[in-house]
Amino acid sequence: MSNEGLSAQVAAMGRGQRCQAAYFALRRLRGPLVGMAMPEEWGVDPAALGELLRAGADVADGGSGAEFARAVAALTAAPLFESEIEPEFAESFQLEALNGWLMLADALGEMSEADTERIIDVARAMAVYLDDYRAGSLTEIDQRVYDPGHFGARNLAVEAECHDAVLAAPAGADLLTSPVGRRLEAACDEYSGQLTAVLSVFAAR
Repeated sequence: MSNEGLSAQVAAMGRGQRCQAAYFALRRLRGPLVGMAMPEEWGVDPAALGELLRAGADVADGGSGAEFARAVAALTAAPLFESEIEPEFAESFQLEALNGWLMLADALGEMSEADTERIIDVARAMAVYLDDYRAGSLTEIDQRVYDPGHFGARNLAVEAECHDAVLAAPAGADLLTSPVGRRLEAACDEYSGQLTAVLSVFAAR
């Protein structure tokens, strides 16, 4: 979907729907946070990270932002956020995923269309980044599994599925806890698992 198409979709969403769309974008980057170890020197507490992900899902489904704010504060107390980092390739996905959650925290008050698009674009950009990196890499292991451009195309397909469901849900619906929401999370997690599997190959080099 073009940027214009994304803008039209986001413009048709209410604030709560925009929050849900942003959440699903971040869900597609969840794998590198929970499926790959972070450098010890970053000092990220796994319990704080887990609380961030839990509270983020809750706030996206209409919950209070207070717990999410506390989770963000606990996470950002890590040394990572006081240091200049030169990440390896796979680590850059972890940093961008964390940055996406901080973007959501900053955007929650208004949850504007522009904020929503910026968060969704994090997932888009990282998918294309992985495809481009694979295209220029000598590592052949994952090339036999995923076609060129796989992650960019697959991310857009899951994004479209999520946005269609968000727009179709009744106003104020608890989408994430519904059967549709669980199906969408599963689709995001399947994509995220593929992404993490390929990143793990490069991280092991």
